[in-house]
Amino acid sequence: MTQAPAPPRSSFGGFDVRIDPWAVEYGAETPTEFQSDAEDASIVDVSVEVEGAAWAPIRPVVVASNQAVSFVDGVRRMEARLVVTREGRVIHGALGSFGVGVVECRDGRAVFGQERRGRLTVFGSGEVPPSPLELAPALVYAPHSVPEEDADAPLKGIHNEMRAVERQLAREHASPGRVVVADGPLAPGETTAGHVVGCVKRLFKLYVPAEQLGVLRALPMAARTPLFLIAGNDRFSRYSWFVRLGPRLSIESDFTGLVRLEVSGTVGKEEAVSLADLMTTLLPRFVPSRTRDPRAPQNLVPIGALEQHLRRGLGDARLIHRRLATRLAQESVNA
Repeated sequence: MTQAPAPPRSSFGGFDVRIDPWAVEYGAETPTEFQSDAEDASIVDVSVEVEGAAWAPIRPVVVASNQAVSFVDGVRRMEARLVVTREGRVIHGALGSFGVGVVECRDGRAVFGQERRGRLTVFGSGEVPPSPLELAPALVYAPHSVPEEDADAPLKGIHNEMRAVERQLAREHASPGRVVVADGPLAPGETTAGHVVGCVKRLFKLYVPAEQLGVLRALPMAARTPLFLIAGNDRFSRYSWFVRLGPRLSIESDFTGLVRLEVSGTVGKEEAVSLADLMTTLLPRFVPSRTRDPRAPQNLVPIGALEQHLRRGLGDARLIHRRLATRLAQESVNA
């Protein structure tokens, strides 16, 4: 007599896991992208390059167009919110993926470089999924835990893992003849010598005192502010400056088109000034039209192309969600 097949083994051990029925974008809207750009313990020195009272826009001399520059960025996606219970305790969780990659630009050409992807099952409240979750041979989600208890903590965990891979890829790609532009602020303790520039597109904190804000508001296109030094309690210092990448319409905010760039304080003032001039003349060349990208001018053409490329590599989120739902339904029936 043929023996009946064994019921599927539970994917989550002693945890009871259910899918939150709301679409993942509901409840995930947060005031920041989890960037560490808004810390309050920073000390700012605006007299690094010129005295604070002498602040004025700086228009550097145009640099040669053959400078090698690479852009590093990542995308992350939540594929399902999870409601996890164990012994009466409710825990927030998430199934999510991220992709990180490089675009290499030189002599008017741009090519995709290295790529790295990650898939995670994240539990909050310090709980850890018992094992990797395999929905298909190419869909294996590594177990991950975050200590926080709030509903958005698992998404933050996915984001932080993506940012760590971004920083690693930027460090590996940096070289003496190439500048790497990395998305977001540099990590505390980042000491990659002068060839990694952090680019902050969303300005949650301006850092400079009110006396210097007039320079930011009046900054012309393809011009920069003088350098200022940001020092924190963790002894991580970085040189920073603002650049206006594109024109702003009269109906728009004075801060439209501004990005804040930064390099590690370990590069020294002279090299920081050189990098600031280089980035101020180089980055406006990569600005997309507003009809192409609604996040123009901050979302530069290589970054927008890289994001689209990486999202395609993550697969169809609806099919992944369906696979997870099918797996949980089978396990529930056979429990």
